[in-house]
Amino acid sequence: MTLFPRITISGARGIIGNDLTVENAQRMAWAYARFIEGGAIVLGQDARQSGRLFHHAVISGLMAGGADVIDVGPAPTPTVGIMIRELQAKGGVAITASHNPSQWNALKFFAADGTFPESDFVDNYITFLHRGDYNHVAWDEIPTYETNSSALQTHCRSVLSAIDCRKIHERKFHVVVDGCRSVGGIFLPHLLARLNCTVITLDCVPDGNFTRGMEPTPNHLTALMQLVSAEQADLGFAVDPDADRLAVVSNEGKAIGEEFTLALSTYAALKRVPGGAVVTNLSSSLLNDHAAKQFGGRVIRTPIGEANVVRGIRDHNAVIGGEGNGGVMYPAVHIGRDALTGAALILQLLAESGKSVSEIVSEFPHYVILKDKVEMDLRQAHKKLETIAAMPHEEELDIRDGVKIIYDNAWLHIRCSNTEPIVRIIAEAEGEEKTRKFIEQGKTWLS
Repeated sequence: MTLFPRITISGARGIIGNDLTVENAQRMAWAYARFIEGGAIVLGQDARQSGRLFHHAVISGLMAGGADVIDVGPAPTPTVGIMIRELQAKGGVAITASHNPSQWNALKFFAADGTFPESDFVDNYITFLHRGDYNHVAWDEIPTYETNSSALQTHCRSVLSAIDCRKIHERKFHVVVDGCRSVGGIFLPHLLARLNCTVITLDCVPDGNFTRGMEPTPNHLTALMQLVSAEQADLGFAVDPDADRLAVVSNEGKAIGEEFTLALSTYAALKRVPGGAVVTNLSSSLLNDHAAKQFGGRVIRTPIGEANVVRGIRDHNAVIGGEGNGGVMYPAVHIGRDALTGAALILQLLAESGKSVSEIVSEFPHYVILKDKVEMDLRQAHKKLETIAAMPHEEELDIRDGVKIIYDNAWLHIRCSNTEPIVRIIAEAEGEEKTRKFIEQGKTWLS
């Protein structure tokens, strides 16, 4: 019996040679092709070195399952989604483990609209996969394989058509890009060059030899901060290996935190469409609420998970949405996290306001988000959360995903992990001392 890695709406992610092998990658690709009943499937991958190991296995699996393969080569995850729509394909696969360490890789499956599939689709796919009926297409019915070199231009064109390029051109920004030695190191500098930016590159050779932690969090961006300061650049951008997340370094050489990526993008989007809806998840920052209020917008929150945010964007016809990890979803370009779109929106905001990153950040409240976790059996954890929810609370509660207690300009969110036997405790308030008190309150309730 073939063993498979854990499969979720975010794909089949595992450690290479352990729960992710060439054999099961091929079989998962075969099952995906069979499950969606063939058609054209777009294939892309990030630059991590193990991608070479799985590339041909995935191609052969898709073709053996009856799918025509359109290989767009090294490309960000959002680019695969955009190309699915552009080429009117039946689906897509991205070979990427996103921000996971080098020993990991994954297959990310897409729906026909270029977004990640809903949980029902995934559940039914897993059932189909485990049937184990790996029949092969007939020798005279083998599907086609073709390469497509238009992904870079198509993605950039989609972004450029949704923003005010003229004002950005006029500002002639100096931007440093940390490409994480992956595909964002090609795509993002190309987009910025088309916006008349002078681009200084850092780790933009896409060879997969990662030199920093893959998540674009402040503790991983020391080199970028130093280079922004040394070059006296207007700002710096950093991405993760599949370029669906974006972080910003200010003109003062300070990493402002991933939570600001969506907040600044929201500011830019609602400035052009005042009063619109913004969709984000329960654990994203109040910075988004502040940005939305400047233009009469409203923030709608969903349970954690990109698919939940995507559904919320559609249900509420939102102008913009995303997640606090630096993931911007701008429906005018793509309803999926996209670092290129986030970068363009932030440059648009700077160009229209005439201000620097540090000046705009200084206008926001000084919110602090802290995150902690407690190891706990998940059955016990769910019972604890039920107890916490049943306690008398004067504040508003949201129990759609764990328990979120909403205070004035502050919140505490306690939820079970979807993948590990831990309970996550996340809080936000004005000032670190107040935020830490909320974290400790959460730990007390759990104990």
